[in-house]
Amino acid sequence: MALRRKARKKSSSASTTSKSPKSASKSTGTSRSSGVVASLSDPKTLRRLLLAAKIVGPVVAASAMKASTGVRGALDDRRARQLGVPVDDVAAYKGPSGTAQARIAGLQKAINELRSRRGTDPKVTRFVESSSARLAELSAATFATASMPASTQRSALRAVSADLDHLDAELMTFLVGPPTS
Repeated sequence: MALRRKARKKSSSASTTSKSPKSASKSTGTSRSSGVVASLSDPKTLRRLLLAAKIVGPVVAASAMKASTGVRGALDDRRARQLGVPVDDVAAYKGPSGTAQARIAGLQKAINELRSRRGTDPKVTRFVESSSARLAELSAATFATASMPASTQRSALRAVSADLDHLDAELMTFLVGPPTS
C-alpha cells in the first residue's frame, strides 16, 4: 500500500513538472481532496474512526451535557436576581409579562408584611385593602396581555409598570416614612 502511494506521488510530480505553474497548483488541490476521500473510504480507516467515535463520543456528550446544565443554572440565577424571586420560581415568571408579575408578587408580599406589623393602624388598613385590590386588577391585566399584539402589549405593560411604581412609592412611605424632597 505504501509503495503504491509513493509511486503515485512520483508519477504525479513528474507529470506536473511538464505543466505550467497554474495548472500544477490546480492539480495538487484536486489530488489532495481525492486523497482524503480515498483515505476516508478505506475500510481500515473507517473502522478506526468508528472505534474512536464509540470511545470518545460518550465522554464528549457527557461533557456537553454538564456544560449546558451549568450554563442553564447560571442563566436561571441571573434571571432570579433580576426578578427578585427565588431560583425555583423563575419558570413561573416567563415571557414579556414575567417581570410585571414578579413585581406584583413582591409588592403583595411586602404589603402582607406591612399588614402583619402595623395592621391596627387605620391608615395602613385602608392602604393594604386598596393596594391589594389594585394589585389583583394589575395581575389580571398582565395575564390579559398574553393575547395582545406586541405593540399593544408593550404599552399595557408600561402602564402596569407605572402603576406598580406608584404603589411602590406609597408602600415606601408607610415602611420608611414620607420622602424628603
